[in-house]
Amino acid sequence: MTQKAWTYLLYIVIAIGLALVILGVGLALFSNISVSMGVRGVQIIAVTIGLGLLLMVPSKIVLTLLLMKNNSQ
Repeated sequence: MTQKAWTYLLYIVIAIGLALVILGVGLALFSNISVSMGVRGVQIIAVTIGLGLLLMVPSKIVLTLLLMKNNSQ
């Protein structure tokens, strides 16, 4: 894959991660899932936010390294 394709793919992964974080925060604030489902509802919210952060953070680091490498060349 070319560097442009990697950059595009990482932007997509970051967008998916951000969407998961927003979904998790939305579930926590605007739904009754944590009360109606109890501990299982809180786990669903935590896993959704956690997966979003897990996708976002490493992708940002790799994307930054790729862009720095591109600028140095």
